[in-house]
Amino acid sequence: MRLILDRSSARTLLAFGGETLELEGRDPTWCAALRGLLAGRAPDALAVGLGPGSFAGVRSAIACLQGMGLALGLRPLGFPSAAICALASGLPEVTVVGDARRNTLWAVRFTVSPEAITQQGPFHILARERFVPAADMVSPDAARLADFGLRPVTPTADLLAETVRRLGDALTEDPTPIYLHPAVGATPAE
Repeated sequence: MRLILDRSSARTLLAFGGETLELEGRDPTWCAALRGLLAGRAPDALAVGLGPGSFAGVRSAIACLQGMGLALGLRPLGFPSAAICALASGLPEVTVVGDARRNTLWAVRFTVSPEAITQQGPFHILARERFVPAADMVSPDAARLADFGLRPVTPTADLLAETVRRLGDALTEDPTPIYLHPAVGATPAE
């Protein structure tokens, strides 16, 4: 049974062995909830959401599953958290748009079928003042981006498990957070 964890949004999403759990907000008891969901059972595979989203949430989820993986002899696999939103949209082709802060937005395109979710290229950073919304765009940040009228989607734990199933071989073997901006104070390469 695969343990799946995503903490990129304001909700912590967990799935394990057909069971799902959602914690509202930044619940500090998420590790205890994870332990309770496992109920003494050991997963045979691990998958973690890589963002974009909450910097601390994504990093803590990756660290948790990497530590668990070390103890169990498993390598956690990663996936773009935006894929959950693509599935939530109900559209066969969709662009997921989010607030990248610093007066920018991020966008990524997916195709969604009953068998697969396929990312159609890399994440793009867009200047907020140049962004033009379209009908096939959805956002987990629709409330923060209200001036664009994007259709809101909410990632759920049930969608989390189905997303990972449909991503299949597209899961990455290097669970590194999806960084949208260079680190503050980083010196650009010449």
